[in-house]
Amino acid sequence: MSDPVPPMPGPKDDRWIYWAIGAILVVLAIIGLITYSGEKKDQESQQLATELSEKFRAAGLPVPEDDDIITRTLGDDGGAVCDDPDHALRQALFFDQLTNGAAFVGRRPVIADPRIVLGEILILETYCPDELDEVRDDLEDLKTDDTIGD
Repeated sequence: MSDPVPPMPGPKDDRWIYWAIGAILVVLAIIGLITYSGEKKDQESQQLATELSEKFRAAGLPVPEDDDIITRTLGDDGGAVCDDPDHALRQALFFDQLTNGAAFVGRRPVIADPRIVLGEILILETYCPDELDEVRDDLEDLKTDDTIGD
């Protein structure tokens, strides 16, 4: 006669592993929620957003009704706009936005309105003035014309 084969462990035997992993994930999620600070509202960011809104109004540019939009987007450091704006990839992304709005084959660069460039300059001037000199020449060299109606 052959030796009896021991029974395979069933799913009930390994449940403690699943419970332990689940408990660890719950604890990590709670720690993450407590320590996460996604809201960039502080005194400095609100002050900078108000300053930028005033500069936009003085320049005749449209301004969001609520400064919280600017505060959430740019924070207190200018966000993506001030994150190495003179870098070739950042410039390429900015220039890529100055297109006719088509997709794929019909997409091509256009002559942008100078107010778009002015808006970028005002953001840099407000949030990261030390980066402005490096970028200003490139922005002012763009061919612009009055293309957006009032």
